[in-house]
Amino acid sequence: MIRRKLFQDSKLCWMVLLIALGIGDMALAGDKTVIEYEASYVGIPLLNMTLTWEALDSMVQITYDNQLKPFIAFFHPIHNIYRVRFNQQSYEPLVWSKRVSEGSMDFFLEATRSANERQVTYSNGAVRTFPEDALTVFSATHFLASKASDPDFFPVNLKVFIDGEIWNARATRYTAAHPHPEIELSDSQVLIQTDLHYLDGARVMEQNDILMAVIASEGTRFMLWVDPDGSYSKAQFGKFPKAVVLDRIKN
Repeated sequence: MIRRKLFQDSKLCWMVLLIALGIGDMALAGDKTVIEYEASYVGIPLLNMTLTWEALDSMVQITYDNQLKPFIAFFHPIHNIYRVRFNQQSYEPLVWSKRVSEGSMDFFLEATRSANERQVTYSNGAVRTFPEDALTVFSATHFLASKASDPDFFPVNLKVFIDGEIWNARATRYTAAHPHPEIELSDSQVLIQTDLHYLDGARVMEQNDILMAVIASEGTRFMLWVDPDGSYSKAQFGKFPKAVVLDRIKN
């Protein structure tokens, strides 16, 4: 029972990771920046995350390395590495991949858009049509982060391409002047709440990692607290008492 409970908690922890790529969006500059994060559940730290941002001329490449804390990993070891390269201006994804190691599950999957950008070819041989104006989970998160200071942009619907499936992401903006129905904000904070709903398509693989399996679930919700400098002081998936909270570790 204890082992099962810890595994369930680790699954909740992975839910919050989709928002991590938006953290520090405006603050990052230069060729490479590395930032450390910690995710917690009911106040207990569960996961370490290292985010690396690399500026590559007109593109951005983001890599993040996720590992459960040693005690939790003893029951269900997880070490996943995700990477995405997208256009710095439009946030359109070009190449993205994931190296997944979760217990007995171990695989690598990479997706590459064609020269005309209409198709996506996966390293397992699957081919999908890429929807017009769509983004991936992580490029969409950065795109929303870049728009956080623009109240006229929200609410907005985005198409998000997740492992061959097309999802609608409804993003709503809240501030102290335009309050959230449940969450109190300071005068300097912006809260972006995003809800995902399935539109079309089929997954390119039978088994999937915990993070993407949870993200690609009907009604998925995550929230981002955006500071004036464009970074996130807090991110949350779910509601208390079962909320997962991601905090940036101060250097």
